[in-house]
Amino acid sequence: MYYNGENGYMRLLKDTLANGENKLTRNGNVISIFGCMIHFKNISTAFPLITSKKVFFRGIVEELLWFLRGSTNANELKTKKIHIWDGNSTREYLDSIGLDYPEGELGPVYGWQWRKFGKEYEVNREEYNDYDNEETEEDIYNDINNSNDSDDSDADAADAATDTDSSTYTYTDTDTDTYSNTYNKGVDQIKYVLGELSKDTNSRRAVLSAWNPVDLKKMALPPCHILYIFNKSSKGLSCHMTLRSSDLFLGLPFNIASTALLTQILAHILYIPAHEVCLSICDAHIYEEHTPQVNKQIDSELYDFPKVIIKKDAPDIKSSIDVKIKWIENLVYEDFELSNYKSGASLSAIMK
Repeated sequence: MYYNGENGYMRLLKDTLANGENKLTRNGNVISIFGCMIHFKNISTAFPLITSKKVFFRGIVEELLWFLRGSTNANELKTKKIHIWDGNSTREYLDSIGLDYPEGELGPVYGWQWRKFGKEYEVNREEYNDYDNEETEEDIYNDINNSNDSDDSDADAADAATDTDSSTYTYTDTDTDTYSNTYNKGVDQIKYVLGELSKDTNSRRAVLSAWNPVDLKKMALPPCHILYIFNKSSKGLSCHMTLRSSDLFLGLPFNIASTALLTQILAHILYIPAHEVCLSICDAHIYEEHTPQVNKQIDSELYDFPKVIIKKDAPDIKSSIDVKIKWIENLVYEDFELSNYKSGASLSAIMK
């Protein structure tokens, strides 16, 4: 089934409620449908941040930058009042799945796979001495109430001189040969993707994967958004993202905006527009506990999408990939401006 824009998202919610199958899953009862796609175009001028309810934009930015830095320490988000990973990183939860990590550590989840794919996972326990485990006040814009029994929604970043010259830098094989010494260092997939997209051959190999069967049992949460494929055209940079599982009420709005923001960051570095994102979902579901809020949302008014502006100048197009990676790692929330976001009210629900 194909859905387009926020009207399509609303139709997806309605179709799931009307035609979905009731299933008992590991973490609750759901109404589920199989195999759908949702598409958003012109994301550089119409950023797909859902307007039928208020969506926690700061949480989306901070989580994405956390992924891009390669971090797996949820305490970094918690200290910023971002609580979307709290339920999967408590002492109780980690013990329940047999992981002897310091509280807050998630194992080789997204950040590790994005930046160190294939490297043998190890936790730096010393860094956890800096966290005192004090509770932080919930951000008023967070529409998620956390549960310790969480699985399928993760709700589920060196300054350089700027040059607006759009000429293409020619990369050598050594610039993108991230597969050398994989066992020791792993593969930096963000570096690899940037290298592929920087070539003048319209590469179809700009693929980012979070699904690593070797590491699944070491993860506090198996990845839900598992595959990103980027595509360059005359209209700009686009991304097709695949989800094995999607919590349609809490998770999908986050995933849509996060995919669009990642695409926009890469396009900014490449000096091309961000064009469109398309998300394919295997198991699309609504949790039983979410249905009252979903029914409120589908009756909500829709507004025009906002615009997201990256205020920090991108590095020179001719600079090395390492310089570009450093620029990404140094991004902060304040480098992004959300313009003209009008939405419905925040709708809270328990995170399953």
